[in-house]
Amino acid sequence: MNIDWLKETIKRIAKQKKTQEASILLQVENDNLSRFAENRITQNTTRHRINLYVKVCHERRSGQAETSDVSSRGVLSALRKAEAAATASPKDPEFIALPGTQHYLKVERFFPQTAELPVDAKARVIREITAEAASRKMKAAGIYRSGDYALLVANTKGLVAEHRWTQAEFSITAQTADSTGSAVAEEENVAKINPQALAIEAFRTAEMGKNPRQIKPGRYKTLFTARAFGEMMPFVIYQMDRRAADEGRSFFAGKVGKKILAKKISLVADPQAPTNPGNPIDLYNDGVACKEAAFIQEGVLGNLWTMRYWAKKQRIPLVSPSFNFSMTGGAKTLDQMIKRIDRGLLVMHLWYVRYVNPMELILTGTSRDGLFLVEGGKIKRAVKHMRFNDSPMRFLRNPLSLGVPERRGGAMMLPPVLVSDFNWASTTTF
Repeated sequence: MNIDWLKETIKRIAKQKKTQEASILLQVENDNLSRFAENRITQNTTRHRINLYVKVCHERRSGQAETSDVSSRGVLSALRKAEAAATASPKDPEFIALPGTQHYLKVERFFPQTAELPVDAKARVIREITAEAASRKMKAAGIYRSGDYALLVANTKGLVAEHRWTQAEFSITAQTADSTGSAVAEEENVAKINPQALAIEAFRTAEMGKNPRQIKPGRYKTLFTARAFGEMMPFVIYQMDRRAADEGRSFFAGKVGKKILAKKISLVADPQAPTNPGNPIDLYNDGVACKEAAFIQEGVLGNLWTMRYWAKKQRIPLVSPSFNFSMTGGAKTLDQMIKRIDRGLLVMHLWYVRYVNPMELILTGTSRDGLFLVEGGKIKRAVKHMRFNDSPMRFLRNPLSLGVPERRGGAMMLPPVLVSDFNWASTTTF
């Protein structure tokens, strides 16, 4: 399916619909996943998935139906089911009509070498890495994933959009008798991923993590890798909802226009960011065009994301929700930041992060795959993992140092962060 199919399909729906408005969203996935564990390949799967969503709006009512049948008959069947759902629904007091024609940013995220990555090439890489793990008397597990994806959106008011991209991910965990180390990278261009280098990082961390000792819980100077920091930040972005703030239901209530973080911190969502491109189509808002948005500028909260209804009600500009964002950093590498620590902890990875108090943006979780005591600017030894209770919004008001930003999760550009007094609340049994 391509843009011609999309235009023809929405034109046909416009003629066949019995409602005032209709829209379609087509999601296409072509995905290959190779898994390995216990130093051997355990699974290889290839998935081709097509999902078509038909939505209709009529007299302040809406209904939706989903199908994988994209034939003319399948689309018509879904249209009729959506119309039946709309008829059976009550009027929506927050109803808003579908958007009209949009101008979309051009974002290049499709790389043929990722879409065409051979399965046997992945297998060779995995075999080399698992053989190296075995030679080090470690066990390795992980995934090597690649695929190409597409979104096609159109409605009967003239909106038409298509976005295609590729994605590759390599993840590895190396395990010894009493330690683990891990590494992961996710990029649109598979050429930017170096599985061998990631494996060496995981092996090195696991080796350093042997014979961990327990230390007392408390507040410690803590250096978060960009990866560990990135495992907290989506919980912050999710809370940046303008309606929740306006209604006093979030940490950000009453804070728009006020300084909330250190002046050196800015947080921007830009689909065209060269080092961190994103989706130019806002699927949360019926396919409107995403634009660059500065959520935080030099520590000041400038924007929160909105839904179309709330933006219209409050008479404020629409800011698309985006989990694709970039944060300013510094010029120091992780090793250079370690040298600044007289006594503290280095955390490589956080696990099972959850909210404790969303209103104060306090999170909890545990360290994983490497927690180290640093003294005199050097890593001294591994320590047993601990659970934390703290807020990134607290320590970002006055961080000691920000490092060179890195791409994490295929959607975030974030720096390592050194903070003065992170709250490690309790010990764990591992």
